[in-house]
Amino acid sequence: MNSNKLKYPLVSIVVPTFNQAKFLPVALDSVIFQDYPNIEVIICNHGSTDNTYSVIEKYVNATKNDMVEYLAYYNSEAVNDKYVRQVERRYPQDRMVKVIQSEENIGGTRSYNEGFKQASGDLCTYLVADDYFLPNALSEMVDTLEQTNSDVVYSDMFVVDNKGCILQHLRKPEYDFKACFADWFHLGVSRLYRRELHDKVGFYDPGYRNANDYDMFLRFASAGAKFVHIPKVLYCTRKHYANDPSEPASWRNNGYANLLRECTICALRAREFLKTKLEN
Repeated sequence: MNSNKLKYPLVSIVVPTFNQAKFLPVALDSVIFQDYPNIEVIICNHGSTDNTYSVIEKYVNATKNDMVEYLAYYNSEAVNDKYVRQVERRYPQDRMVKVIQSEENIGGTRSYNEGFKQASGDLCTYLVADDYFLPNALSEMVDTLEQTNSDVVYSDMFVVDNKGCILQHLRKPEYDFKACFADWFHLGVSRLYRRELHDKVGFYDPGYRNANDYDMFLRFASAGAKFVHIPKVLYCTRKHYANDPSEPASWRNNGYANLLRECTICALRAREFLKTKLEN
């Protein structure tokens, strides 16, 4: 291993994708080109019916083989070819990339779990395949986790449209169980956490289709995990439209209504947890 990596814990990023071929390369680039040096990428594709399979194959091949060049030097003494160009690899070569896929559509939550079960990093999260990280996201989050000795870190986000235009700045609250779980889910999707939490409380519950993260992080919090907020934008999440046929199935088929239903269940669970804690 690169000696520089020994200073940094391995971060596993699970990228679940289902019929999101047109967004997937941007999502993957946002991980591969992080300024953090020690990253494992786990792509999970189960049952996509678009060209996701070929997009993944092309992307993985590109990370190994693509070359780029740039103008590096003007050689005034040369008779010909005064402009010297430098050739280098397009992608960083120190990333680990795993691909897990099958023709069976096992659902988003189970797909997440397939990835996390194969994650080897001490720290982990997932990146929705139509979202993307900003380049310094992982270095900021790892540094904050280590400095604060926390278990989960989360940050602010931009909401963007399909062209990447910023629609909204989502500012998340400083951590408080009531504000972040009992009032509603206010952690967002920009987060990083210690993988050992899964050893303590299990993986994502397939009974939740849209609010699986609300349930998962509520279980982390109920088990005593320490949360910390970074008041910086480190992530861009795409705005979803329920009636758009290009949206993933979880957002069509009454996805937003189901999200509200599942979130309500989790909010009531959090309130019951608080009530029981006060009574004891």
